[in-house]
Amino acid sequence: MLTNLKILIVEDNDSDADLLLRELNKTSLEFRTLNVQTRKDFESALITFEPDLILSDYALPSFDAVSAFGIAQVNHAHVPFIIVSGFIGEENAVELIKNGVTDYVSKERLYTLTTKIKRALDDAKIRKEKIITDKKLIFQSAELQTLNQQLENRVIKRTKALAESENRFRNMMETIPQISWTNTVDGDVVYYNQRWYDYTGLTEVETKSLGFDAAIHPDDIKISGEKYYAIIKGSLGGEFQVRGKRADGDYRWHLIRLMPILNQQDKIELWVGTATDIQELRLLQQQKDDFINIASHELKTPMTTLKGSLQLLDRLKENLQSPMLPKLILQANRSMDKVNALINELLNSSMANEGQLHIKVKKFRLAEMIDQCCLDVRSGSKYIITTTGDLQLEIVADALRIEQIINNFVNNAIKYASDSKNINILIEKIDEYAKISVIDNGPGIPQEKLKHLFDRYYRVNSSESQYNGLGLGLYICSEIIKKHNGTIGVDSELGKGTAFWFTLPIEQVVLN
Repeated sequence: MLTNLKILIVEDNDSDADLLLRELNKTSLEFRTLNVQTRKDFESALITFEPDLILSDYALPSFDAVSAFGIAQVNHAHVPFIIVSGFIGEENAVELIKNGVTDYVSKERLYTLTTKIKRALDDAKIRKEKIITDKKLIFQSAELQTLNQQLENRVIKRTKALAESENRFRNMMETIPQISWTNTVDGDVVYYNQRWYDYTGLTEVETKSLGFDAAIHPDDIKISGEKYYAIIKGSLGGEFQVRGKRADGDYRWHLIRLMPILNQQDKIELWVGTATDIQELRLLQQQKDDFINIASHELKTPMTTLKGSLQLLDRLKENLQSPMLPKLILQANRSMDKVNALINELLNSSMANEGQLHIKVKKFRLAEMIDQCCLDVRSGSKYIITTTGDLQLEIVADALRIEQIINNFVNNAIKYASDSKNINILIEKIDEYAKISVIDNGPGIPQEKLKHLFDRYYRVNSSESQYNGLGLGLYICSEIIKKHNGTIGVDSELGKGTAFWFTLPIEQVVLN
């Protein structure tokens, strides 16, 4: 049984309304009531009062129960509607109930009101639960049909793709760039493609008599044989690496892959093998591992700080007035800026390496652009950046890329010459070129390191620096300057500071 019932009474006679209330108070129901007399008030009460039960007199001076019931049916059909009247007549009552009215109570027999209310509420609850259940069943049925259809579509697509893939694979065996072959389930090779003969220099007769062993490094024969037969004893395929002998006698690393071909009974009919030359990849692996170690180290510090800040912010989310919040948000933003800087270095380096570092030139005044860069440094009070020289000099170049270089030079000055609080940016016009120098008064850079500063991944070790970066910033700067047909360099003397500089033709010819 519902508690805190909201009962809407439609009655114009105050005495009859009080009589209803007295009868309701005899029950064990917990309720609130609202009495209305006009159609307008009734329509408003349906929206604002949201009744759980409607008790209506049959006839009012400007309104009646039939009209009230019709209005309620539009958006409140689930609310029980009981007519309470003294002269409706049994025939009219029966007709109304047939049309959907929940029940009828005579004012002469109000003692039956409680029973009928409880029955009406129970019936309404059952109807509501049934509606919810029906909706769930409809939804689940539709969802199941969708899932079944998706599954059928996937099966059809996969079956078709598998057939097409197998057909293409058989036709391409002779055209693929790798060495390839087929062997039986016992391991006997029955076919080599032409790449095998070209690479090994063996004839078909020599291949049949000597087999794989003739082209495998002596130190790899035993272990490669064990891996080969271990794979074909299974059913999933596999791979391993081995050194293969080239026709000139040189051994190069190859990736061996074996995959089974199944017949219509899903049994292995034969195996297909390929050998891919991975010599260069093996040589590059160490460089990649070294770079990953550097990148992981550089990313770990800001990510750890960011995680710690977010954990503390999570604890303080219910206490938005905490004085720690601004500090934690600032700390999190700084950590995120460091992560973004590392990611941007990686992206720009990749584009530069692939020749996709695009330049968009326009005419602009150098001093004006410089004044708008390094805002994070300028906003603090620790370092002072001054711009001197030809402040009216204009050039045609990619302003965003040039700003990127200046930001890098300034950040390097801060990282590696932290005690130099004054950073000077000098603008000069030399013949048909503009020269921009970022000068600090720091400890300087040893001469033996200067020639490597613009190399990819080169990092200057500094015990005072908490963040050395990925060694990509100056490399990216040099690539940008190359695109502008300019030059880039550095002048430094121990104990006297460092000047990073670059030159740009004033009238730009971009090398795309």
